[in-house]
Amino acid sequence: MELTEFIKEIDSPNRQPFYLLLGDNPEAQAQAISAAKKVVDESFFDFNFQSFKSDEDNWGDILEEVGTAPFFIPPRVVVVRRDKFSDPELDKLARYLENPNADNVLLLLATQEQAEKPRFFKNYLERRLWVDCLAPDKNELPFWLIKKAQDRGVTLTNEGAQAMIERLGDNLNQLLGELDKMSLYPGPETTITAKEVAELCSLGPTAIIYELGEPIANQNPALALEKILDLEEESSPYRLAVAIGNHFLRLYRFKVSLESANPESLTGATPLGFKPLYFQKLKGQVGKWSFNQLAEALKAIFRAQRAMFTVSTPQSLILQELTLNLSTFLKPTRS
Repeated sequence: MELTEFIKEIDSPNRQPFYLLLGDNPEAQAQAISAAKKVVDESFFDFNFQSFKSDEDNWGDILEEVGTAPFFIPPRVVVVRRDKFSDPELDKLARYLENPNADNVLLLLATQEQAEKPRFFKNYLERRLWVDCLAPDKNELPFWLIKKAQDRGVTLTNEGAQAMIERLGDNLNQLLGELDKMSLYPGPETTITAKEVAELCSLGPTAIIYELGEPIANQNPALALEKILDLEEESSPYRLAVAIGNHFLRLYRFKVSLESANPESLTGATPLGFKPLYFQKLKGQVGKWSFNQLAEALKAIFRAQRAMFTVSTPQSLILQELTLNLSTFLKPTRS
């Protein structure tokens, strides 16, 4: 079901007691939830609208809320999103939906990844009994961003859109947040080019890890430690250790590709299949490491990852020690 169909149907006599909002497009989800809120009587909104956003919310309490009769004027709307769905929980939901309360509406938010395995979702996916809240695919993403910029009264060039995706990845919440920020940028121009993106747009997690690689490759422990401390405010030590490991694996593979590449593969829009921003950063870093040094760095990273679950030392300290080791004890030389 298209989002526009859902918005019409939920405000009609054909409203259903259950809707699966499938996808991770935050704007589409927000529009769907906003449409659902509008059908709840304002006088009893606090009684007839409930939202559950945490895995810690008891599933039995959620189903009890869904099955409870509305307070005076229907419908009662319940919105549920979770990081994980278990088969026992979904089995209970399936039993409720065999005889649901027709005066209530349950909106269940799930990503495509969440809906892949549980058997509960299979029937809805096969029969397309879901509301389309899917994110645009990678090829459509630049055009989607350009359209969202137009909605905000600014012009985003194709190069600007590509630059945003390079810096932030495909996380729609981050892309929209940065687009909102840049659309408020004061100035005579209403066009956002790659230049404005480079000046104004924050770096996403992937790009930040590339940035961390700079002081490590340059053997600047003070700056490397400063960056890792900043990153710890946004993510857990273990996730950061994994990201650093992935970055060094990428460096190793990039070095192999670079040394075996023909000149033609190093030109074009995406040399060696890498986005230009990442290609330039990898190229600048990889020349400072030999294959043996990269292998030793990876061993140190994997030891640190393992230590985070096998020793009593706080994970944060293990991460900081790893950062210092990579940026001091390994002395990269050109090979």
